[in-house]
Amino acid sequence: MNKLVEKALKGEVLFGTWITINSPEVSEAISTLPIEWVVIDMEHAPLDIYDVELLLMGLKGSNVTGIVRVPWNDPVHIKRVLDVGAQGVLAPWISTYEEAQALERAVIYPPKGIRGVGPRRATMYGSISRTEYYKKYLEDLVVLAQIETSSAVENLEKILEVKTLTGIFVGPNDLSASLGVFGEMDSPILLGALEKIARTARTKLIRGIMAYTPEEAARAIKMGYNMISLSSDMSNMLRGLRTFMHDVEKLIK
Repeated sequence: MNKLVEKALKGEVLFGTWITINSPEVSEAISTLPIEWVVIDMEHAPLDIYDVELLLMGLKGSNVTGIVRVPWNDPVHIKRVLDVGAQGVLAPWISTYEEAQALERAVIYPPKGIRGVGPRRATMYGSISRTEYYKKYLEDLVVLAQIETSSAVENLEKILEVKTLTGIFVGPNDLSASLGVFGEMDSPILLGALEKIARTARTKLIRGIMAYTPEEAARAIKMGYNMISLSSDMSNMLRGLRTFMHDVEKLIK
């Protein structure tokens, strides 16, 4: 069983962050912090499959679960990130039951799914037998559907019927745009949708969301989300430098 699932079963809140910078030193440095997971972002960050593999290598020996957000809910992208050792997959823009089913098929080997057999780094280059890997891969995998459209909110109960889904992850920016309140993180329309999602998704173990501020993180936890992204590597780096500069300027005035 995946470590995230074990902790979710215990009622723990799972903190992590987004990785968008293509250096294994970034993932390795982040893995020294007391966080549970990272999402390596192939959708919006300039990362390709080789970058993903190196970033996953940076997590080796840590207790941090490496999840990859693929560019699209596409079986080729999903197959490749699983083959290089991703412990979880986050598929963007899941808005219907059929799209969630397509995600399920992409992560499962035949005869129930369509994932091609060729687990490279996932079997440590053959040191783990394919037979052993085949028996356990699904129970060790975190599969998340990204909920980021008004259609996804409307169809959420049906989406959650897909058994292989470990949970959902909310993209508040895209969701706010879809709801007609782009960027208005305190909009009653957006907050109402977030509360509805958290309430409906309690049938699954993991209910994730991106938080850009500590206040957003605390609010999400109160709503019932238990997988909280503490912004991203780039945002946190810039925030830290701005704070440092501001503190120096105060001291020298």
